[in-house]
Amino acid sequence: MELRDKVAVITGASSGIGEATALAFAKRGVAVVLAARRIERLEALAERIERTGGRALAVPVDVTDRDRLVALPSVVTEAFGPPDILVNNAGIPGGGEFAELSYEQIERLVRTNVLGAMYATRAFLPGMLERGRGHVVNVASIAGRFAPPGSSVYTATKHAIVAFSEGLNYETEPRRVLVTAVNPALVRTEGFPMKGVPSFLLLKVDTVAEAIVGVVRDRIAPERSVPRFLAPFQLFRVLTPPLYRWGIRQLRRTGHRSTPAR
Repeated sequence: MELRDKVAVITGASSGIGEATALAFAKRGVAVVLAARRIERLEALAERIERTGGRALAVPVDVTDRDRLVALPSVVTEAFGPPDILVNNAGIPGGGEFAELSYEQIERLVRTNVLGAMYATRAFLPGMLERGRGHVVNVASIAGRFAPPGSSVYTATKHAIVAFSEGLNYETEPRRVLVTAVNPALVRTEGFPMKGVPSFLLLKVDTVAEAIVGVVRDRIAPERSVPRFLAPFQLFRVLTPPLYRWGIRQLRRTGHRSTPAR
């Protein structure tokens, strides 16, 4: 896809991967619509982009608010024209022993991480299909392919996003609209501080942002691991399940802890 003069909508754009992705697209001449709950941060990011000659619009959006998402395509079209790219990046952490999570925490995780992406995709997809072009990128996680201990609900939400992306891509690909799950490894962000994880094991948000841009530019679907060398480890899980499960149990014994649910 030629990126210049395209229009991208990015949820969870107020920080972390979403912010870096907005900057990466804007640098390539893409008009970006910044969607998140913290409007003051979005406006500061939009001003930063516009100071360098880009085009940006800050729109306060909670992805669990279905009505707000349904109205968003009209806002985008009025500002910049029909949207070509949707990046579903909004998400929250969900670590902790399952038996200790409240029902409210479980529901919030599923509503934000799964239904939020589905609602946004449902709002923008019909227009893309009608125009015969577009790309939906769902930011999942390497946890969408593996099941680390201590984050069963979060992992389940990311598995759901990977499956949703693959299944939907088979529906939309014949009509020239692609859907891709991008699965980053460990990334330290405001929402995912990764306490105790050595820096050399962590990806930079810019690395993930560039991977998202590359997926859209090169029309890659339905999945991309970041970094790429993680993809073959899926074969390890499938071909040697006892060894894989032994490794996960060893991880648990080391005292591995995920970022707790909010």
